Amino acid sequence: MAEILLFHHAHGLTDGLRSFADRLRAQGHIVHTPDSYAGKTFDRLDDGIQHAQSIGHDALAEVAHRAAREHRHATIVMGFSLGAAQAQQLAQDLPRIRGCLLMGSCLRPLALGGDWRHQVPLDIHIADPDEWVDEQALNRLTFRAPHARVFRYPDRRHMFVDRSLRDYDADAADLFEQRVDEWLGTVALPVDHRAAARAL
Repeated sequence: MAEILLFHHAHGLTDGLRSFADRLRAQGHIVHTPDSYAGKTFDRLDDGIQHAQSIGHDALAEVAHRAAREHRHATIVMGFSLGAAQAQQLAQDLPRIRGCLLMGSCLRPLALGGDWRHQVPLDIHIADPDEWVDEQALNRLTFRAPHARVFRYPDRRHMFVDRSLRDYDADAADLFEQRVDEWLGTVALPVDHRAAARAL
């Protein structure tokens, strides 16, 4: 079992992401879904991006750190597109984080003010091609995290994993979820709250 912080994409905390979190819970994981948009969701990606820009990078980063403080035993982070920066930031900053999964985006480690911690398992899932993924940033991150695994999903659209969006592709989403389950099986250990507290 894992305790997970899951950060949403630019559309917001959609029904599709809520359903994904519920499926993880049904497998015995504890999943927290911080909502950077305070309940707002957007059908159009451009509208979601505009809203995120109005909130600002610092405020989004604070949402991530506040969630980490509130859920002090969470040791796995997942980020979808916009939320990838939040997940990656925590993975780089917090010694207790022992697994990071990014979907639809990533950043150069230095863009987040630090470096990748080599002992943290990292999986990255991206549509191929995906205009929202910076290949140079991906190369920089995987150079600093040579153990990282990158999964590409040919001919899919950016957020193919979210069944509430137009990008959704059932076959690719099923494969993504299968890979997530397998990955969690390797990084998720029984939750020891005392050990997690010592790692803060």
